[in-house]
Amino acid sequence: MQTEQSINNYPQRSLRDFYYILFRHKWKVILFFLAVVVTVTVGTFLATEIYKAEAKLLVRIGRENVSLDPTATTGQVISIGQSRESEINSELEILKSRELTEKVVDAFGPKVFLEPLEEGPSLRAAQDRFRAIRQSFQEPMRKVQNFLIDLDLIHSLSDREKAVIQLTKNLEIETQKNNNILFLSYEDRSPQLAQNVLTKLIDFFKDKHITTHRTAGSYKFFDTQADQLRSQVARAEDELKNLKSKTGVASLDEQRRILLNRMGAMQQEVESSQAALVISMAKGKDLQEKLAGISPTLVTQETKGTGNQAADLMRARLYELQIKEQDLISRYTETSQPVREIRRQIAEAQALLDKEEPTRTQVTTGINTTHQQLNLDLIKEMANLSSLEAKGRVLKTQQEAAREELKVLNNTEVKMVNLQRELSLLDGKYRKYSDNLEQARIDQAMESNKISNISVVQAATASTKPVRPRKVLNLALGFFLGIFGGLGLAFFSEYVDHSLKTPQDVEEKLQLQLLASIPYLKKK
Repeated sequence: MQTEQSINNYPQRSLRDFYYILFRHKWKVILFFLAVVVTVTVGTFLATEIYKAEAKLLVRIGRENVSLDPTATTGQVISIGQSRESEINSELEILKSRELTEKVVDAFGPKVFLEPLEEGPSLRAAQDRFRAIRQSFQEPMRKVQNFLIDLDLIHSLSDREKAVIQLTKNLEIETQKNNNILFLSYEDRSPQLAQNVLTKLIDFFKDKHITTHRTAGSYKFFDTQADQLRSQVARAEDELKNLKSKTGVASLDEQRRILLNRMGAMQQEVESSQAALVISMAKGKDLQEKLAGISPTLVTQETKGTGNQAADLMRARLYELQIKEQDLISRYTETSQPVREIRRQIAEAQALLDKEEPTRTQVTTGINTTHQQLNLDLIKEMANLSSLEAKGRVLKTQQEAAREELKVLNNTEVKMVNLQRELSLLDGKYRKYSDNLEQARIDQAMESNKISNISVVQAATASTKPVRPRKVLNLALGFFLGIFGGLGLAFFSEYVDHSLKTPQDVEEKLQLQLLASIPYLKKK
């Protein structure tokens, strides 16, 4: 009970114990500190100085947002603009493309990029570099991976492939959100080489950007199509002009209006002529009926009791025949032929005389003026009827000709409308292809002059001071790493050391009350 109370009353650890641990492991702390500082210092000052060239590119809204593609459609070309984010990402991918990297390597030669690796022993240089990277704490993962790539591939790849990997590793391209500027940087041990590489990369990128956003063969395509459509438009215009000259139609609407007015006038004339013809026929029929009931002559004078000269002459002839009969009887018999003949003549003359009146009525006739006037009116009306019939035939012929002309006009109108529609369509296509040809010509001129929506905000500029190694930062990091690493090493050594070194260790670990302690003194 008393022993337990004595242990519990023993003072706990204090700052003096902390100092005691450091004092006991001071040489470990000092050696660790010196080793870290010396290593960092040597690595920093022996590491190859790396210079960084930077450039900035602005991606503006330009013609590249709307590309002319002759294979897209023969109709209306619809322009679809890209979003700014996708456009920036597209430019980033073009910048990071292997083709540009290979062009830069081919422009400078692979040895320029492999020269840092060929100086000195490869393994030793790689170890020094790995040590410097590990101690500088700048982008540790990326550089370790690049270092491992160098170690694994340096002996199995061609010089050109090694140079491409080296350039890709030292090239950084990035952008910021809601920003149209591309940030480019390239690191190399030579500031002039870094600047030249970045400048050459930008030049190749601008050329690649122009060729990527231009449709190959668009100008030739649109030029060919425009020539063909120009010929078709000229041919359609000639056909339309020849059709107008052949038909004599200058204006369809005006010609139709004139023809319809003429046909309307003819129709009115036909109707009027038909009405006049019916009236004339009725009038002629009435005149004929009246003429049938009227004598053409009219009794102007009638004289009764006048002698009948014909009867007197016949009576005288009868007397002569009777005298001749007496003469023949005296010479011939009653039955003789001459007597019978003369008696027959006397009988005939007597019969004729009996028929004649002894007196006659003398009638004087004249022309009936009414009949004459009606006849004249009938003749005039028949002439008028003939003229109306002839006029009707002529009007009918004219109407047939007008209908044929209207039919020809309608057929001509259909042909002209088709030709005008074809001409309008061809003209629209020709105008569209002409506009696209002009756009393609502008694009070709811009491509020839290397004009695009990429602007160099900041040309490739190399820093006069190396970006690596950062000597002050490395030395500061090495100093603090040595201090805190030494302290950690001291406490770690104390933690793994289970020996009894102080009275407190005896009481804490053995749970026994300490009666006395003899200090350990080193021999002088």
